[in-house]
Amino acid sequence: MPKRPYILTKTAELDFREARAWSLKRWGKSATKQYFENLHDGATKIAESHFALTRSSEITNNEELLVWPIREHYVIYLPIQAGQIIIVALIRQSRDVPSILGANRFLIERELKQIQKIELP
Repeated sequence: MPKRPYILTKTAELDFREARAWSLKRWGKSATKQYFENLHDGATKIAESHFALTRSSEITNNEELLVWPIREHYVIYLPIQAGQIIIVALIRQSRDVPSILGANRFLIERELKQIQKIELP
């Protein structure tokens, strides 16, 4: 079975669900579908080329967690191996990213440890 280009933490799964619900209410099914296809394509590209992307951790206030903008959101991620990342969170660009990540720091750390135990050889 081929490895998935990205893995979502439970926090990220919830972020994606909330963003989808908000988008459906605001823009409808067609626009939401296109937006989430863009998010998926962007996350896949990050996974494929994270080694070549500019390291940007100042928004996250964390040297390990990196950030990449996709449309109106930031994808907060952790590279784990060539061609694969863990998406930690999906946060609208207008929000206070450091505060959100800080408030969820312990949960995020626990989720990352669980995923790395299960997913990595």
